[in-house]
Amino acid sequence: MNEAAKRALPRVVDVMARTLAELGVRTYFGVPGGAICSYYDALLDLPGARVVNTRHETGAAFMGMGHFRAGGGVPGLLVTSGPGITNAMTGLAAAQADGVPLVAIGGEVPRANFGRGALQEGSRYELDVLSMVRSVTKLCAEVTSPGAAVGLVHHAVATARSGRPGPVFLSLPLDVANARVPVPELTAHVEPRSEPDDAQIRRVAGLLHEAQRGLLLVGSGARSPAAARAVAALANRLQMPVATSPKAKGLFPESSPLSLGIYGLAGHASATEYVRGGIDVLLAIGCGLGENATNSWSAELTASRAFVQVDVDPSRLGRNYPVDIGVVGSADRIVEALLAHLEPGAGRPAPAEGGVRPLALETKAAPGTLNPAVAVRALQEHFPGDTLFTCDIGEHAMFALHCLRVDRPDAFQLASGLGSMGSGIGAAVGAKVAQPQRPVVALCGDFGFHMSGMELATCVQEGLGVVFAIFNDARMRMVESGLANIFGRGARMDGPRTDFVALARAVGADGARVDSLEALRALPANPGRGGPFVLDVSIDPGAAFPAHGRTAHLKNFAPQ
Repeated sequence: MNEAAKRALPRVVDVMARTLAELGVRTYFGVPGGAICSYYDALLDLPGARVVNTRHETGAAFMGMGHFRAGGGVPGLLVTSGPGITNAMTGLAAAQADGVPLVAIGGEVPRANFGRGALQEGSRYELDVLSMVRSVTKLCAEVTSPGAAVGLVHHAVATARSGRPGPVFLSLPLDVANARVPVPELTAHVEPRSEPDDAQIRRVAGLLHEAQRGLLLVGSGARSPAAARAVAALANRLQMPVATSPKAKGLFPESSPLSLGIYGLAGHASATEYVRGGIDVLLAIGCGLGENATNSWSAELTASRAFVQVDVDPSRLGRNYPVDIGVVGSADRIVEALLAHLEPGAGRPAPAEGGVRPLALETKAAPGTLNPAVAVRALQEHFPGDTLFTCDIGEHAMFALHCLRVDRPDAFQLASGLGSMGSGIGAAVGAKVAQPQRPVVALCGDFGFHMSGMELATCVQEGLGVVFAIFNDARMRMVESGLANIFGRGARMDGPRTDFVALARAVGADGARVDSLEALRALPANPGRGGPFVLDVSIDPGAAFPAHGRTAHLKNFAPQ
């Protein structure tokens, strides 16, 4: 091939961007830099591609998670070499922990400069970023050959989507990125899907049909629209109570008389008491039965006749509780198979103790402040019924989990797998990109906003009307109260009170202080309609969520 013909060929970055677009990856979040600049250039020529430049790489990954969960498809994550990759690792770890697919592309210095001390070099001779990232992704690989790029992209996307989803990472050296390459013709990748074992499904269906006091415990592995519909159909057919893990809140309508609400962290009294009363058949669907979902591995979560666990990842079956039957497969397919073996009207009358019953939480507050339980309920009442709430990590999350009433599987997001502060802030931005017409409210704490709140400027830049409701008590209340409960004493975890309204206006957003219910009611029903908006919610600094299983579990390991 002569030089003129070679120059007519597309670059590797052009081919990668087009291939990812064909596979559904058209929205990217990231921070540009020298080593990834060629990919940014390629996206300029790709119709329909959208790039959101964020303030931090971890925030970009959190946005990708929120975007996917809001129905926006698998997102791309673009980061530059060296610190761009290391900054992204918390976000990649969060996506891995929560089972969210992302396709991350990290720029790298040219291969000819490997081992020469190039600026921000991440090769195996310097930072060795592949070894770092491998532990927090499903697939981590370097594009070493221009001709292998397309096949590797297909493999990466299939890996991100298949089985238990998760993030993948491709390291792209600058010389490979700009190499000219003919476009190979690849057959479409066929993802393997396991077929449910019919005899096993019949056995589980029979156990559910005969259960006298059964329970469906639903985790976030059943959050897809198809799985949520199937779970609702199964519960209604059996007339069997449903409890969800905290991360799966809203997957089953909490207004249903069959809903017991949340079991585990910030759980409802209805779910805890039902489990305590004894279960004969327990079906855990898409729930890894980790600490948050089991009230710190409570011994009360057991079944006298059969404990059945359904999970797409076989390594999770029996990991935390001994199971009588482990079923491997996606939640939607397994539950649909169970429905096929259960006749309509197969269930028993709904239990009298059905329905979500909360704990008796304190509602008093100091003058000029709101109790967080009151604030959460008032915020939900104020915003339109189709509002999507994301929740960051902190004391406010306990109140959000307990006090919000969520009836749609896509109306609440909490990234509690890793439990990283800032995750709910980025998720709100990504969700708004996916659903720009829908009201999106991020419930976050003041210290979490200190960490990641400059993504507010990203919202201004992109014209995204996210509402950030910041629970401002000028202290890290969860850690402070936890120390006091565990050790009987505590260190100061407070700080100077921030005027978040002034901060919002400084970056071109707007805001309002909320120190009473009247102040909240005076605002428009959706103050984010005109652009990003901050609600500086003054919270009683003495308010705390009641001690829970995690506190007791940690106390077991404290010196007596």
